[in-house]
Amino acid sequence: MSSDSLVKFTNVSFAYEDGMNILENINLEIEKGEFACIVGPNGGGKTTLLKLMLGLLKPTSGTVEVLGGRPVDRRAHIGYVPQFSRFDASFPVSVLDVVLMGCLQRRFFWGRYSPDQLAMAQQSLADVGLKDQALSGFAELSGGQKQRALIARALMSKPELLLLDEPTASVDVHGTEQFYRMFSEMNERFSIMMVSHDIGFVSTRVKSVICVRKNLQIHPVTELTGEALQKMYGLDVHMIRHDHRCTEKGHVCPHS
Repeated sequence: MSSDSLVKFTNVSFAYEDGMNILENINLEIEKGEFACIVGPNGGGKTTLLKLMLGLLKPTSGTVEVLGGRPVDRRAHIGYVPQFSRFDASFPVSVLDVVLMGCLQRRFFWGRYSPDQLAMAQQSLADVGLKDQALSGFAELSGGQKQRALIARALMSKPELLLLDEPTASVDVHGTEQFYRMFSEMNERFSIMMVSHDIGFVSTRVKSVICVRKNLQIHPVTELTGEALQKMYGLDVHMIRHDHRCTEKGHVCPHS
């Protein structure tokens, strides 16, 4: 794994205990500074790919390296926002409280967070556009604002890699564009890998599109019509713009 490598999968396969194969013989290498979108049908292995990077799952065969080491050893340097986050809407927790939950190393003084942690939480909220909502109740936020708060929580680990699973699922069209603009700005500070179906939006923002359906597949741009995408990845994947091109390195379809 080169010093510039962010993630490397070598001959990785994964199957659950019931024997269902989710990923088969995945070979992938992503460089630092990447902003990649992972696309594919439901059940095609997109979320599994993220969980392998986090060390939450172990491959059935093959090896996974993240940030130069085992995923479980590098987890403190990875921010993660899952697809769904359930919470008790009646629980009296503030937006700031939710963000502070992202502190991986807590240094309490008489049951309090340190001044540095509080300052970091305020900065994380500013980064996602929620600085003025710090003391608001989390349950009072809109779906898009809740998602921003969870992203701010993930930023508390000062990640080198941010993993996002369907980050705009509860966001309208206008909000989606704002999210991708925010991600582009964050990408100047750290690498991002994101599962998304919103290809029409991300194609103008991301650097790479990774196509997953058990295997990682390469397709010439001329084949990436709407009909072809539906056949390859299912009806839940939207159109990829035709200014994408594909290369063989790492089985990644990069943005031109």
